[in-house]
Amino acid sequence: MNHPLNLLEHVPPILLPKEITSTRLIKGGLNNKNILINESWLVKEYHIRDEANDPVQLRFLREKDSLLLFKSDHHTPELLKYYDDGSRFYITREWVQGQTLTHDHLQSNIESLVNAILSIHSTTEATDGDFHYYDVIKRYLLEYKGLNRHYPTSPLLEMKFPHTPAYERMDRFFEDHINQLQKINSIKPIVRIHGDLVFSNIILTPKSNIVFIDWEYSTLADPCIDLAYFITQNQISPELQKFFIEEFEKKINFQIIPKVLELTCDLMNLMSGLWYIIQAARFKSAPNFLSEQEISFSKYISLAQESFQALQLI
Repeated sequence: MNHPLNLLEHVPPILLPKEITSTRLIKGGLNNKNILINESWLVKEYHIRDEANDPVQLRFLREKDSLLLFKSDHHTPELLKYYDDGSRFYITREWVQGQTLTHDHLQSNIESLVNAILSIHSTTEATDGDFHYYDVIKRYLLEYKGLNRHYPTSPLLEMKFPHTPAYERMDRFFEDHINQLQKINSIKPIVRIHGDLVFSNIILTPKSNIVFIDWEYSTLADPCIDLAYFITQNQISPELQKFFIEEFEKKINFQIIPKVLELTCDLMNLMSGLWYIIQAARFKSAPNFLSEQEISFSKYISLAQESFQALQLI
């Protein structure tokens, strides 16, 4: 056994297989704890993190409903069981064998990736946890503005975030981009998106199938959000971006307007820059705090600066 059974001490028995031969902790993000059982079942426990802005129940609900919605889709892991008693939230899903997508694998698998994304985008069915995607940026902006209130033990002035934009400048940037999108993109398809297409959430199986995991931010939205998020958060080169978008446009019945993609990419960079600043604040307030990437305060600041520099905000 890779880890003792006490890993499962607080897991509701209804979520577990009849026989347990092995358990091990799997690296997860800020929002959850993942336990792999028998190398085939993954139990995911959702952690309370920021209830005012991102309630744990909604993150659980979005992922659970997405897995149910796509239960017949081979680009989604099978949902085996789930548990919700109003205060504790779990899912048990199929463990997907394979490796996370990387830049090295991307070019040879772009067509498969595009087909997988379009499989998600083929539905317009709503779920109870749906939200307005750009509200995430609004919440981050407000948290950035109110860091003194959120982290009284490490006030913003004490942290001395170097070379980061003023809240007012980022807020104007956000509102300007939203207004431009509304003018250009007034008629656009609204589809189911994944909402968090980083490489670590994209599994390439031994049979070269693409499987998407971690559906906590899935909602109905402009499909351009998934494309822009994938491009910006994985630092896709201009050459591969062009190839990716061309492959996408071959298979859809609407045009991806270059200006819309540009504006949406800007908003994704703004969102990631704000996210890194917020993580830096949490790290400074509690140095033992670990993120999925387990990086330091200075590294968070550096990553935030890269995002803001790309937007010419600093």
